Amino acid sequence: MLFIPILIKLSHMKLLALTLCAVLVLTIACGGAATPVDPAANTAAQPLVFLPEDEAPHEANIEWWYFNGLLTDDRGQEFSYHFVTFQGASSGTAVPNLLQASLGDHTTGEHLTGEQLLLGVLDPYATGIDVSVNGWEMLGDGNFYSLEFDLNEYFLDLKAIPTRPPVLHQGVGLVSLGPAGDTYYYTRPRLDVTGTITIAGETRSVTGAAWMDHQWGDLEGQRLGWDWASVQLDDGSDLMAVLVWDPSDRTPIAGYGTLVSADGSALFLPQDDVAITSSKTWTSPATGVTYPSGWLLSLPSLGLSLELVPVLVDAEFSGSRYTPAAYWEGEVRATGTSEGRTVNGRGFVELVGYDPKQIQSGPAPSPGSKPRPDPE
Repeated sequence: MLFIPILIKLSHMKLLALTLCAVLVLTIACGGAATPVDPAANTAAQPLVFLPEDEAPHEANIEWWYFNGLLTDDRGQEFSYHFVTFQGASSGTAVPNLLQASLGDHTTGEHLTGEQLLLGVLDPYATGIDVSVNGWEMLGDGNFYSLEFDLNEYFLDLKAIPTRPPVLHQGVGLVSLGPAGDTYYYTRPRLDVTGTITIAGETRSVTGAAWMDHQWGDLEGQRLGWDWASVQLDDGSDLMAVLVWDPSDRTPIAGYGTLVSADGSALFLPQDDVAITSSKTWTSPATGVTYPSGWLLSLPSLGLSLELVPVLVDAEFSGSRYTPAAYWEGEVRATGTSEGRTVNGRGFVELVGYDPKQIQSGPAPSPGSKPRPDPE
């Protein structure tokens, strides 16, 4: 989702949003096949990406910083994880900021989840994300990130360095979610990761690759569901694709994608160019919620077709005290073809909106995040 920009006064942010929205409307009106993104043509969007303080909290009613990744330890064993911090709007009173994480142990088949609640408001004058609570940490400024979290007998201490510049989705860093409103959204599609994983008191070194999203905006009360995927391919390209829908009747609301080539150039993909389908399902024994399981992700105009297979089928995040609706979040293996060439890769899929509790418990934010927590 699962991300974006700088400390801007609210009036400035709204003015910038209007400017970007005008550019975006013109872009979408063109429709058809994917079109190359020319950063020089979107001068209004440049401050959102290339200033260090773009990583910092904003004056918006919802915001999140999200990471996923694959790790290999010094024994050759693999683990996958996601880690997200999000904050709600502040009206001058203490507002809970929720951190959630999951870890998949590919050797044992275990899937662990956890969360931490941070009361108070994130520092509005920070130059990046800076959150620490009960031994969990998410710290970073766009050049370097420190990620720490503890899930039962597993403790991760990771350092991540981006290897590519951030990518603005839909070319201008502003995405439309229909009646829910618009959000700013950028991605750092590849980060090199080093660190340690401690299992039952034994510490092992790990290396891997990560994906980072940052997203925020002033969303309305529209409930949203979505199928979201991030994929890192072995040909050096990276892909984000999402379909957004109304969870009450699965009516499509929005869809888009971004394909980043190995040379760093980006293509914006309108909804008609993004297809995510599934012919299989999995029903959670813990919640009874049924999710798609195994997906075909295709970009017809680019001749790209990928089969996404979950590494751990049971990768549901449920039992949260603050987000009563369950969601599915897990590592996938990608195989397929790109313009007739065989490609492989790894990625993550996130499924939100399949749990009927989401409709009962109120509105959700947008892709790459988790449903907004309510104060206790």
